[in-house]
This record gives sequence, structure tokens and C-alpha cells, in this order.
Amino acid sequence: MNWLHEPLSSSLPAPSAGPDESLTPTPPPQATPDLRPLRSLAESLTRRIVWLCVGVTLMVAGVRLIMVYKQEREAFEAAVSKVSETHLPLLANSLWDIEPLAIQHLLQDIAKAPQIQAVRLNVSTGQFFQAGEALSKAERSGEQGDITLEVPGPKGGKSLGQLSLDFNQSYLRQQLMQTFAQVGLLGLLATLGLGYLTLRILRRELHQPLQDLAHFAGTLAPGKPTPTLELARPPRPQRDELDVVVEGFRTLQGEIQHYVDERQRRAEQLEQAVARRTTELHEVTRYLETMSRRSSRFLNLAVDEYPGMIRATLRDISSHSGDCSLAIAEQPVGAPQASCRFVWLAPRDTVAGVALDQPLLADLIGPLPRGWIVLRFECLADAEPQRAIAMQRHGIQAMVCCAFTGSSGTQLLLAMSSRPEKWVFRDDRMAKMSAEMLFNIMRHWQDQLALQRLHQELEQRSNTDSLTGLANRRWFDEVKLEETRRAMRGGTSLAVVTIDVDFFKSYNDTYGHAQGDQCLVAVSRMIQQTFNRAGELPARVGGEEFTVLVPEHDLAQALGQAERLRQCVADLAIPHLGSPLQRVSISAGVSCVRPDRFEAGTSPEHFIAEALEAADGALYRAKRSGRDRVSD
Repeated sequence: MNWLHEPLSSSLPAPSAGPDESLTPTPPPQATPDLRPLRSLAESLTRRIVWLCVGVTLMVAGVRLIMVYKQEREAFEAAVSKVSETHLPLLANSLWDIEPLAIQHLLQDIAKAPQIQAVRLNVSTGQFFQAGEALSKAERSGEQGDITLEVPGPKGGKSLGQLSLDFNQSYLRQQLMQTFAQVGLLGLLATLGLGYLTLRILRRELHQPLQDLAHFAGTLAPGKPTPTLELARPPRPQRDELDVVVEGFRTLQGEIQHYVDERQRRAEQLEQAVARRTTELHEVTRYLETMSRRSSRFLNLAVDEYPGMIRATLRDISSHSGDCSLAIAEQPVGAPQASCRFVWLAPRDTVAGVALDQPLLADLIGPLPRGWIVLRFECLADAEPQRAIAMQRHGIQAMVCCAFTGSSGTQLLLAMSSRPEKWVFRDDRMAKMSAEMLFNIMRHWQDQLALQRLHQELEQRSNTDSLTGLANRRWFDEVKLEETRRAMRGGTSLAVVTIDVDFFKSYNDTYGHAQGDQCLVAVSRMIQQTFNRAGELPARVGGEEFTVLVPEHDLAQALGQAERLRQCVADLAIPHLGSPLQRVSISAGVSCVRPDRFEAGTSPEHFIAEALEAADGALYRAKRSGRDRVSD
């Protein structure tokens, strides 16, 4: 892919030279700076208003605190009045009836009022009851509470005790703090809001216009371009002093603007041309770097990773091409239409009928000459009538088609958009470069797929028996060691079944080798159907000899499977005149070994050799016993 590194300097115009040094203005002489500290008028006025608001807030807070204090005292007096009217008679009855529980309940009911902190009842008999919050020693230093009420006796008799009520100072403080916080918060919000509005109005009406005037005056100099004087002020029906100053500055500006405008226009044109060319060069360089990185990633890529990488490459090309939709299509020789192999649809595009393996309209591509060609249609008016109709049916308003037609067919790279636009591919060579890279990647992928299929086919042939399709001796020897190591690691049993077709030499002599091969195929099919669980490996290890590895099976299970196989072969009822049974039969030997029955350090080779030797011995015993049987 050396074509990725071709220089593009020959296809791109050289950037213009930098701006002429004669256009650079001479800096004006610097004025003597004023070293006095700068304080904004808007900030000074705003600061005074803020302090005024703070003072007003404190005054309002003081008035509000006095009102809350009076309200809480009145609420306490109301609570005392309620106690004297409703609870004292009930307390008198409870004291007279000597009901301590009822007395305590009444005191707790009195203490529920938030203005009452504690309730104490000193009975004339010496008893003492209390409810509410516990009082500190200092608070209990006085014998009487804030309010003391006499509990009258029945029928105006002698007092039964004294009821003391303590005013809840903490509740009062809480209410005062809450009121102060509310007033303070409202005052703070009002102060901030008023200060912000004042500062904003002053900045807009005074500070910002003065700043604009100062900035504009600093830019006035011969040979130096100056902006138009525009104060940041809303329109108003009358003029003021600032408007008069603005008119004077504009008069001064008009006298030098004519000279400045021409020089500024030329400098801007030159700067725009340099910036445009620099942007184009950066885009081309970034695109080349992206394509180079993408192409290098395909060198050591796995076959199954090609589709994802091709789609990612289309996405990268789309990001460099105005976020258009891209498709790679192929049209073999003789095919009426081209079909899409890979598609990347841009998120904002509404292109229709362009999907994977979906054919494109024939008129969208049209007849193409052999070799490379780039077709560019930036709007429907650029295309022929039939092609324009096909583009409309696909929802395409603009398209760039880069195609290569060879002996095997046509490959196409389509860049499509549902809106008319100009493409980043400003010349055909960039479009051809992208298409050539993608087509080379496609061909390399096809070669890798063919090589992978060939490798799989060769591996399949090297591991299986060509006649029966079972594993061959070589593959069996590799797998048996792996299964043995797995059984030794897991401490599980490993069963081995050896199978031999009875009187098979006589069968070949009687029916011929072709019929003998068919017999072996039929027996192999039964073996595959019987031993078809995961991990079980039937293999043909000789002419009519078969061996099966049966992991994680004990002897009884393996014998059961071997017996089912023997019965399945018998049910085939394949005629065999050379056998005493007059049909084809098999004999099988089964062995089962466990790792715990061997000494520590036994090698896997010794382990499986013992199992195979035991299975062969069982097979010989089955043959000596008359064949058509299973032995262990």
C-alpha cells in the first residue's frame, strides 16, 4: 500500500506568501499612565445602596423581634389562662381523689404547650409532680416558677397545692432566631437583588458606555484600523451628554476611516487566503494520517476482524467527508445490478434503499468504462435524467462514485448525502486513493478467507478418517492424552471402548472390498449415534477396529453404551454369509480406570496405556467367548 504515502504537493496549490511588512502599523507613543487607583462609579454607588439596605434590614429585624417577643408572651399568658380555666378544676378533683396517674397525665397535657417549658405541682401533703423539660440546677434554684397557681380545694376549701409554670425561654429564643433568620434572609435577597439591579443598570447606562468610549479613544491612531463606535445602551427617544460625546468621536473617526479601510481590506483578504489554504492542507494531512493508520492495522488482522475494521474505516472517511453516507458495492460480470457489501449511514442522512447485500438501482451506476473513473454529482441537476431519477428514489441529493472495472467485475465506492453539498474530496485523486485502499483491503480479505477455508479443510482431512468420517489414529492419539490429563486433574474416571467387526476379513472375501467399505460406514454411523455426547471421541484406529474415549463414565455406564451399540449393529441386519450368525456383528471390550487407583506421579501415557491394554484384553475375551458380545 505504498500509494498511501504519495505526496500531494503536486495536486495542491502552494500557499501564498505572508503579509507584507509594510502593512504592519507603527505602534503609537505610550502616554504617561495615571497611577491613582481606579474605582468604578457603578461599584461605589452600588456599595452605598447595599449598606443602606443592610441598615434597613437590621431596623426591620429589630421591630420584628420586638413584635415576636410580645406575641410569645401573650401566647404564654393565654396558655396560663387556659390552664386555670380547664386544668385546675381537673387537678383539684384528681388530688382530692388521690389519682397520681391522672395527675401526671394532666401535667403532661399542660406541658404540651410550646410556650411552657416545665410544670411542677407541690401538693400540700408533701407530694411532688412535674412534667415537661428537665430544668437545670440554676433554673430550679427558685422555688416558684414564672407563674404559680393555687389548686383550690373542693367547695372553696383549703388549697390542695401549688402549680408552677415555667416560661419556655429556649422556645422564645428559637422563635426570635427564626424570625431574625427570615428577616435577614429576605433582607439579604432584597439587598442582593437591589444591588445587582443597581449595578447592572449603572454598568449599562454609565460604566459600560464610559468603558466603550475609553477603549475607542485608545484605538484611535493614524494608520491603525479602528472599530465603529457603538455604545452598549438601549435606544431612547432623547439625547443626553453621552450622545454628544459619541457624535464627536464619530466625527474624528470618519476622518481617518477612509484610509484605514482600504489597508484593512487588503490585509483581511490575504489573511483569509492563507487561513483557507492552511486549513485545506491540515485536512489533507489529517486524512492521509488517518488512512495510513487504518491501512497499517490491516496487516496482521484476523480474518473475522476485517468486517468491523472496514466499517470503522468507512466511518473515518465519512468524518472527513462532511459526515456523508458511504457504501462499498460490487457488480460481478454479467450481474444486472451492483450489491452493497459494506455500508456506513451517517446519523443525519436519510438515504434509503442502501443496505448490506441489497442491490442498487441500475441507473444509479450506469455503464462504466474499464479502469478507474470518478463521477461527481453535487446536486441532482449535475446528473443525467435517468441517474437523477435513481438518485431521488434512493433519497440521494449529492453523490461521488469512484469505480474500478476489471475482468472479474466492478468495484464501487459511493459517497452519498441526502442534501446537496460540496465534498471534502476536492479532486479525483483523493477519492481514488480512498477507493483503492478499500478495494485492496477487500481483495486481501478475500484471499485471507480462501486461505482460512483451505487451512480448515486440510486440518479436517488430517484429523478424520476419509471413509467413515470418524477421528483417525493420529487425532485419537493427541486427544487421548488431553482427556487423560483432564481426568487426572479432576480425579474423574475415564472409560475406553474397543470395537472390532466380527469376521470382517471373511466379509471382504465374500462381498468384495467396496461392499466392505459400505459395511464399515454403516457401523461407523451407529458408533457416532451411540457416542455423541460432548467429550466422547470415537475413532477408527485400524481396518475394522474402532476405539472410543468415554470421559467421566464408570464401567457400568460404558458397558451399557457398548451394549446399545452392539444391539444397534445387530438391528441393521447386514447379511454376512461368512459369519455363524449370518449377519454382521461386533465385539467390544470395555475398561474403566480412575486416577486414585494409581500411584502418585503416574504419567498420563502410562495411565491411558493401562486403559487401552485393559480394553484390548476385554475385546479378546469377547471374541474367545463367541463374538457378538461385550466384555469387561
